[in-house]
Amino acid sequence: MFFVEVVNGKIKHIKVNIVYNNLNIYIMKKITLLFALLITSIGFSQTYDLLESFNGTGLEGTFGGTTAVYDADPTDANTQAIKITSDGSGTVWQGVNVVLTSNYTLTTATQLTMQLDVYSTTAITIAPKAQGGVAGAPDSVTSVNHTGSGWETLTFTFDQSLDGKGPANGDYGDFALHINWDTGANAYGTPDGRVFYIKNLKGLSTTPAANPEPTDAPTTPPTFAANDVISIYSEAYTAAATITNVSWDDSLFEEVTIAGNKVLKVTGSNFLGMNLDTYLDATDMTHLHMDYWIAIDYQPGQVLNPKLSNHAAQSGETSAIDISNPINSQDEIKNWQSKDFALNGDRGSIKEFLITQAGFAGVYYVDNIYFYKEGTASTENNKALGFAMYPNPASNQLTISARENISNADVFNVLGRKVKSFAINSAKKTLDISDLSAGIYLVKYESAGKTGTAKFIKQ
Repeated sequence: MFFVEVVNGKIKHIKVNIVYNNLNIYIMKKITLLFALLITSIGFSQTYDLLESFNGTGLEGTFGGTTAVYDADPTDANTQAIKITSDGSGTVWQGVNVVLTSNYTLTTATQLTMQLDVYSTTAITIAPKAQGGVAGAPDSVTSVNHTGSGWETLTFTFDQSLDGKGPANGDYGDFALHINWDTGANAYGTPDGRVFYIKNLKGLSTTPAANPEPTDAPTTPPTFAANDVISIYSEAYTAAATITNVSWDDSLFEEVTIAGNKVLKVTGSNFLGMNLDTYLDATDMTHLHMDYWIAIDYQPGQVLNPKLSNHAAQSGETSAIDISNPINSQDEIKNWQSKDFALNGDRGSIKEFLITQAGFAGVYYVDNIYFYKEGTASTENNKALGFAMYPNPASNQLTISARENISNADVFNVLGRKVKSFAINSAKKTLDISDLSAGIYLVKYESAGKTGTAKFIKQ
């Protein structure tokens, strides 16, 4: 009797009872054939959807000294592949990051295998890496051998625990290839200047579930004097630098519009790097501000840690300010968080801004990244100027006053958009706000050569 129990597409039990011992060999041959036919009939073959052809697309960047370029397929001049060259004097941790057109699944309930076409004329061992896990799916590193016979379709399984990682389990949106693995040492191998080509990364594709996104904008930042704020990204201030994605991280940012406000949407796994097109001197600044909105549910160990990379000699990082920002509960998830971090350390030549989200992976949004000098926000001027505002909440009229003449006042909505302007030139003025929609607004005013802001609610 031959019995197979299948649960969730996997064989759970196999039972064979052989009654006639003198027919063992014959029966076992029949069982082998039957088992092969059964496996085929119930669909246990692996699924390999094309995730990226690398025919002129898919290369995100390199790390560790690796060089990677699109080049003609060594056996077909009409198509392209990625030509990879390791740096014999570079780090052992060398490789490439790629961009995929769809997510892929790696689980024991589905499959843990992927495929990659690799061309090499020498035997090599490489270490593929599944990264960019969705909903906390862990990074996973495996290894695979190439015999050096030209193009070979390599099948690799993410069931190992290499490089301190565990088996894959979940959906993934990113992929990397470490180009040199030493199986005997169970570590990255010594750089050897190897040259090989890759194309046609395949795996079980999956459609990612839509991530939630914010429906509101973060609170409008306060007004600072020009010398008291340095903006990396915010619509509230003039940017001090242009930011671009770096090639050596495993995350990407893009500008999107949420509730009429421009913010950065970040998608990735472990850390984000932003390159600044100029060196920023933040020596006189006392704090870093950052607003963020996390889309993934809370998990113990979540962080969103800013880092400032200082390049004092302007030829590479000489020091860094690492800031700890743990996420402590679900209360800090799926709503805007506004954080201020005190600065300590050399910051006279900031060239890169980074965010580490080690411990979780997913989508988050950031806005209003800027340095400022403590105690210089215009809201601090209200008391010194004797500013008053009433009633608050207000319906149709709002009265503002100060010790000295107020020259003008502007009203901004929560998106930072100016919605009304008033020429005042007196110490007290009643403003007509009857045409404003109900909501929260800021009044920005000038008096005695200083600027102040105050918040009010329109009923």
